[in-house]
Amino acid sequence: MKIILRDVTKSYNKGRKRLNIFTDFSYTFDSEKLYLVKGDSGKGKTTLLTIIGLLQKTDSGDIYFDNDKVSDLTNEQKCKIRKNKIGFVFQDFNLFDSLNVVDNIVLPELDGNKEKRDIVFKKARLILDSLNIHNKMANFPYELSGGEKQRVGVARAILKDPDVLICDEPISNLDEKNAQEIVKYIHDYCREKKRLCIIASHNVSFDHLADDIVYI
Repeated sequence: MKIILRDVTKSYNKGRKRLNIFTDFSYTFDSEKLYLVKGDSGKGKTTLLTIIGLLQKTDSGDIYFDNDKVSDLTNEQKCKIRKNKIGFVFQDFNLFDSLNVVDNIVLPELDGNKEKRDIVFKKARLILDSLNIHNKMANFPYELSGGEKQRVGVARAILKDPDVLICDEPISNLDEKNAQEIVKYIHDYCREKKRLCIIASHNVSFDHLADDIVYI
């Protein structure tokens, strides 16, 4: 899926001032490519990802998924697109402490259909196996290391095989060994599945893997 941003402007209120994040920002993210978003802290990397992922609105400008304009859709319509087409990997993991690993992964995909439930759990187990944490399925987040938590976050994001994978600083909290393993897994997944992947990271580990680097 191709994502096109045209003349996107975004600002926030900061005290009595209006802080501009983007002004007339335009960019085309082509399908099946891996993009790296780089910039100093506070320059808007996370804001850009949440705009692309339809998690927040712009002040002005248009967003297209392929040939469909999505920036003017209702919140319900955007939610449906996120559920079906976008996978998110967050810097701070965003796991539910009261759920074990496998339940954290499958919860967004369950809809009460028994047959689908069995399929979802089977797929989750296969993904956990590929991420080398199949032995942690019954564990809770507080029992996991940072690297294990991020693996769970990656598994949750790719369970639905999204058209777009969006990763916000996915290795910033990890040691070098875990960081390199996550980098390799995300890269290999996007290449093998031919998915659009957009990653915000200050770490140089992704630099040589990206098709293009977006500086903001």
